[in-house]
Amino acid sequence: MTVATYSSSAGAWNEEKALMVDLHPAPFDELLKRIRLEYAQRRSVFDLPQRSWYTGLDKSGRPHPDMRVQLHGQTAGNPLGPAAGPHTQMAQNLLLSWLAGSRILELKTVQINDQLEIPRPCINVPNVGYNVEWSQELRLAQSLDQYVQGAMLIHMLREAPGLVLGHDEAGGWPAFDQSLGAATIFDMSVGYDLAGITSDPVRHFIESMRDASACLDRLRTQIPGEMSPLRDLEYPCALSSSITLSTFHGCPADEIEKICEFLLRDIGVDVIVKMNPPMLGSERLEYLLHDVMGYWNIRVNPQAYDSGLTLVEGIDLTQRLACFARQQGRSFGVKFSNTLEVLNSGVPFPDDVHVMYLSGPPLHVITMSLTETFRRQVGAALPISFSAGVDRHNAADVVSCGFVPVTTCTDLLKTGGYARLPAYLDRLTEAMRAVGADCIDDFILDVHGKRHAAEGDVGTAAWLNTPVVAEACRADERYRASRNTLAPRRINAHLVLFDCLSCDKCIPVCPNAANFAYESPEIDEGYYDLEVAPDGSIACSGKYKPFRLRRATQIANFADWCNHCGNCDTFCPEYDGPYLMKPVFFSSRDTYGASSTHDGFVLERHDSRMTMTGRIKGQEYSLTETGDDPSAWLFDDGAVTIRIVNNEDVTLADGQSPPTAPHTVDYSKFLVMKTLLLGVAGASNVSQLTVGLGLHDESAPGGDS
Repeated sequence: MTVATYSSSAGAWNEEKALMVDLHPAPFDELLKRIRLEYAQRRSVFDLPQRSWYTGLDKSGRPHPDMRVQLHGQTAGNPLGPAAGPHTQMAQNLLLSWLAGSRILELKTVQINDQLEIPRPCINVPNVGYNVEWSQELRLAQSLDQYVQGAMLIHMLREAPGLVLGHDEAGGWPAFDQSLGAATIFDMSVGYDLAGITSDPVRHFIESMRDASACLDRLRTQIPGEMSPLRDLEYPCALSSSITLSTFHGCPADEIEKICEFLLRDIGVDVIVKMNPPMLGSERLEYLLHDVMGYWNIRVNPQAYDSGLTLVEGIDLTQRLACFARQQGRSFGVKFSNTLEVLNSGVPFPDDVHVMYLSGPPLHVITMSLTETFRRQVGAALPISFSAGVDRHNAADVVSCGFVPVTTCTDLLKTGGYARLPAYLDRLTEAMRAVGADCIDDFILDVHGKRHAAEGDVGTAAWLNTPVVAEACRADERYRASRNTLAPRRINAHLVLFDCLSCDKCIPVCPNAANFAYESPEIDEGYYDLEVAPDGSIACSGKYKPFRLRRATQIANFADWCNHCGNCDTFCPEYDGPYLMKPVFFSSRDTYGASSTHDGFVLERHDSRMTMTGRIKGQEYSLTETGDDPSAWLFDDGAVTIRIVNNEDVTLADGQSPPTAPHTVDYSKFLVMKTLLLGVAGASNVSQLTVGLGLHDESAPGGDS
């Protein structure tokens, strides 16, 4: 991780891209404090504004129709949610997904190997989606903790929003889910082979998700005192009783069957198995990809056709496992589909990445066609979940096929992020009202006119709707390459530490909420570098240089939540990437030290003083408030420590020996660090960083309650 420092019109400090980064979840109490403080300040939660929350009401205040669906015998408020991936890894992601309307959340895939080295960047979704991110980036114990925290936050907001947010809206809080008796369902995703899934650590993870009481009891004690009534809520202990199995590409059929039998019989969970697009066969798949949709630049990995399940194997496997599940008193289904292995053909991933995974518009057509082919042979009874290129335009059609859940990922990585999801439910509402449907079952029967042919049976109607929807998407021009080749527009400008367009695109497209805005006064001044002589005297050195901030709103990055996925770079109108070029802040000395090869900053409070330590191009600097004078600072560049008052009076710090040879202090480093400290630590700037520092506590200097 690196940060590009302040640049005058003459240029910028250089940066080097580091590949490996670690995620560091925030403490539970700090998440809760952040939620309350941020909502009080700007009516948002993790930068998702309240106007983008899903309330189950249309713009006129009329309730949406009943969207409840059944999954493994449980009732969910609607069939939509995020697929296993970047939107379901950390607690704040889960809450953001839920606030935007998700009611079935497929948690990010976990596996026994929980110390992966994932190439960076790992996501590229300018239109068609590509990724090389295929499993959790947290340790198993951290994943469990994050999933329990996310479930608790959702329960709090649903059951006691006023206790969490601290401010009642006029007339009381709207219900976040209008469907009585509906729940939010967490669906585990586990991979990748039999040995890993039967291992003690993975078994412990699954059992702890089935009974999370120990983790819940521990987290209750972390709820801040001002929110203590939340400790007494009855949080569901059984977080999940189902698993979507994500086996490795090329996993043999007999191993998949053994894994499913183990999960159904020995663990006692319901199971869904992900199917892979190559089951469609190379001739049919590539006809759709190339001849129908025109993606001639995309080449499927040839090995994908030979290593994975064939269609016949998949059908046979499914029929046996469906029977086996019934014998165990469990349910079994399949998911269409996994991503598609393709060869790297110039997508901006590291050079040694040869295979990547395709998602988005072309995968939607391929997967609908595979589902149609598969369903034609297995019949209407088999439960199917769906995830491939789902967006607001096609979500209602996918729901009409009876798929549960209907999950999305690529679309939520685009401009707007989580705020894109409520439109899915608005469009579904419009489609239901257009055919007079008061519930999902009636919608399935009537949207394509299959009620009579299905003799009122919803499963049969969903089965009959599938080829209608599949044929419509094959004919739809919006899935064609010609409609999905334009990348987000760039202007002829490069990001630097301060100032940018302040378009805020980088904030919502980050699934982890790592990018944040802060307010800082505009600056237009200049400076000289300083030369410290062996006799202790200090004089101006070199040319007079400008130091300017043109915009009141600046962008920064919270390193603990940034995995260098690169998504903010894709949608930034300027070049070089906010996660690389904007100031990077770590939450603590521990996370700062753990990333010792990466540039960035850490803030610390010492009584009434703030200290900022930073690495800039590998060189460490520190800036400290003196405590006796708000305009006085101590600046250490690793060679000398100087005292600066009002940017004018500069002397060696008390106890500092003069250098043995003349030493030049780069004064821009001081100005940058002072500007950043005063900006991000300002009492009006609520962020995960400032909450962790306790800057908004009543006892904090300049803080508020």
